[in-house]
Amino acid sequence: MKLIKEELLINSQSFKDISSIAKRLSEILEIGDILFLKGSIGAGKSFFARCIIREYLNISKVYEDIPSPSFSLVQTYDNIKPEVCHVDLYRISFSSELEELGLNNIYENFLTIVEWPERLGEKIPDTFIQIEFKDCHKNYDKRNLKISLVGINRKDIRSFLKELKNDFGV
Repeated sequence: MKLIKEELLINSQSFKDISSIAKRLSEILEIGDILFLKGSIGAGKSFFARCIIREYLNISKVYEDIPSPSFSLVQTYDNIKPEVCHVDLYRISFSSELEELGLNNIYENFLTIVEWPERLGEKIPDTFIQIEFKDCHKNYDKRNLKISLVGINRKDIRSFLKELKNDFGV
């Protein structure tokens, strides 16, 4: 079991708030960071990933579509800074398929965003940021977010969580 250094639960956030959180997080993420996005189908994982990637594209003045890697499994953006690799493991069934993706090499050379990280099984890295998206049962246009830092002790990321606590009254 990996030690969770910090955890934050933010309740009832609109897609506008989620977009803002993604934008703010994009300001501190860098190559080597791993962002896990967990949640059911339609919970907002791909939306969040696209918000981060769109921010880097805008800053780099690059205009391109941001397709979901649902079928290709891996979508890289090596024409922006930091270089981003968006991975969707939904269709992964066997650990042998993970080997073919070469995630360890990806982790080292990209900012990596992984949807469906639970499919990694025992191949979970030692450090990552995880955001879990849960539907608000009374309002389908809002989400509860649970943000966890695992094995991460970077001051900028911890400050980001502290700012979110202040901004969202947690």
